Amino acid sequence: MRTINDIARQCGVSKSTVSRVLNGHPYVSEQKRQKVLSAIEETGFTPNNLAVQFRKRKTSAIGIITPQVDHPYFASLVQSLSNACAAKGWKPVIFQTFGDKKRELDVFAKLKQRELDGIILTSSALEAPLLAHCLENGPILICNEKYEMDTTVCSLDEESAAYTLTMHMLQTGKKRLLFCLDQTSPSQEARYRGFLKALAVKNLAEGAKRIEAMVTIEDGIRLGSELFRNNQSLIDGIFAGSDFVAAGILHAAKQHQISVPEKCAVTGFDNHPISRITDPPLTTYDNEIAAMAQETTAQLDLQLTGHSYVPKHLLWKGYLVPRNST
Repeated sequence: MRTINDIARQCGVSKSTVSRVLNGHPYVSEQKRQKVLSAIEETGFTPNNLAVQFRKRKTSAIGIITPQVDHPYFASLVQSLSNACAAKGWKPVIFQTFGDKKRELDVFAKLKQRELDGIILTSSALEAPLLAHCLENGPILICNEKYEMDTTVCSLDEESAAYTLTMHMLQTGKKRLLFCLDQTSPSQEARYRGFLKALAVKNLAEGAKRIEAMVTIEDGIRLGSELFRNNQSLIDGIFAGSDFVAAGILHAAKQHQISVPEKCAVTGFDNHPISRITDPPLTTYDNEIAAMAQETTAQLDLQLTGHSYVPKHLLWKGYLVPRNST
């Protein structure tokens, strides 16, 4: 296998001259540049990319940390982040942590060891002090959860979104609402605050009901079946944590002959394509995933390419998508 030393000897130039040509350095005479390029083409020489990365201390790899890729929301977010990274010339590497702290810390260690150039974190299982300490490992930006950290954080205004969605149901005359969470996290708790805030406006916050661990269509079917069995549900509105859970609830309502939205309104969250084909079409909330992903990646690119960079906390409002389920 030909090496950079072989090319240098063949051309009668120094190894550093060949290196400058390979890296597009301007301070090489045109005669030497053409001589080196001809030798490279003639011999089929290919630079050792790993060695180049080691010398430059760069990999062009960006780690994207997600709890799981089969969750509909995180699947969409990771796809948007991957596309945005690729458009900037970075190589996205996906790490599933499954909520495991050790797995997450292992990824942060890769950044410290320069196996990654940067990390985009979508959600963390770590306590705030430990996560803040990990920021010292290198460029780590956050996209999704609203953490109070000294780095760029792009997130949805979850409290405002939930307030808007809940108020929409209340304004249709619903009074006995149930709030569904998928897991305990800063964003989910912010949603619940928005839910309670809307209920308080109507003096309905006392006795507010919530249920956790609602993630899949199957969870929604199970919940709906429990609520609608024998047509005895006291709930007349359900704030589902995702469009998939809401789709399951709508399926259960149909099975138990519960009219939606007349007897029980249902809202989803995320504006996934499934929300357009449920029966009835699902009222939901669009959280502008693509815009958040693009901005997060743009901020990381600024930091990694040496441009002027100041950490920012950016908050998206999103928008209500009203359909027939309310």
